[in-house]
Formats: sequence, structure tokens, C-alpha cells
Amino acid sequence: MTSSPRPTARRARRPLDRPTIVAQALRLVRTEGLTAVTMRRLAQEVGTAPMSLYRHIQDRHALLVAMLDEVAGGVAAPPPSGDPRSEITAIFTAIHDALRRDPWAVRLIVSQRPAGPSILPLLERVFAALRAAGLTPRDSMVAYGLLWQYTAGELLHTHPETTDNSAADMTREAPAETCPNLAEAMSAFASGPPGDWFHENLQRLLDGLLKP
Repeated sequence: MTSSPRPTARRARRPLDRPTIVAQALRLVRTEGLTAVTMRRLAQEVGTAPMSLYRHIQDRHALLVAMLDEVAGGVAAPPPSGDPRSEITAIFTAIHDALRRDPWAVRLIVSQRPAGPSILPLLERVFAALRAAGLTPRDSMVAYGLLWQYTAGELLHTHPETTDNSAADMTREAPAETCPNLAEAMSAFASGPPGDWFHENLQRLLDGLLKP
């Protein structure tokens, strides 16, 4: 007697939850960009209806905040330093390194200014270091703004959304006869990518912000 074939076991689908949704959204943004991250597209990716997502994520804005919070949680927090300058340098370098891996996050923060709670412990350390360096609460806020604007601006410059290099080509081709200083500066760093300057210029900022 021939035995009947055993039914094929169906592979269990992972239950839909918030971490799964955020992880899938991060995969999308890292491979296809921020415009690909819509609730409809995300529902297709996880194999469910769009309304099912709203049981776990309030809306797209909440999803973006959760994505940024995941990136912030991935910042490699440096060990505390008793020296304010070393503390600020290490923290902003760690933030810079994390955002360099996710340039979409920088553009999102600059354009929409969402934020999650995971970054707060690092920001508290930055402000504690600024106060320890002798800055007032107001000056600490101004200094932090300058440090963040430099970090974000450097990242936007090294990871532009467009590949239009016309402005860079124009400066590289500056005639030495009419623009001698520009031509000399461009030739000195013709082979150096802008990203190499982050730490160097961060120290220049701290020279002014933390002066005795």
C-alpha cells in the first residue's frame, strides 16, 4: 500500500511588530532612498495591508522618528572623558561616523527636524562638557548649534543628493592669473576628499568655543 504524501509544513511568518516594521523601513531607505519609504510600500514589503501597520506605527512621521532613533541608538558612545575638549571631540566624531553610514538621516534631520530619545544621553554629555569648560547655559546652546551645523553641513557636502559637480569643476579650473590664492589652495588639496577634514576643522571650532 502506497502511503499518501505528508503535507508540506508552511514556514511560519514572523509576527508583525514595531521592530520588524522599522527594520524593514531602514532596509528600504538604505537601498532605495527616503522617497521609497511610504506606508503603502512598507506594507507590501512586510506582506500585509497598509492599515495593519497603523496598529504599530501611528503615521509616517512616527515611522521616520523611529528610524532616526534606531540610527541614534547605533552611535558607538565613547567612554567618558574628564577633559571637556576630548569628550566633545569623541562624541561628535561618533555621531559623525554613524550619520556618515546613513546620510539620508542627516537630510531628514535638517529638513524636518524629527528626533527620538536615544540621542539624549549623548547630548547631555555634550552639554555637561560645555558647562565644565566654563560656558554659560546660553553659550552652551549656541556652541552646540555651531558644532551640529558644522557636522551636518560637512556630511551634506560629502554625501550630496545630486551628482552635479559644476561648482567644484569651476573652482578647480580657477585661472592662476586672476585667482592666484584660490588656484594655489585648490592645487594643494586636489586629491584630498572633503571628508578628511572633519576632525581638523572640528578642532578649529573648539579652539574658538573653548578658549580660556
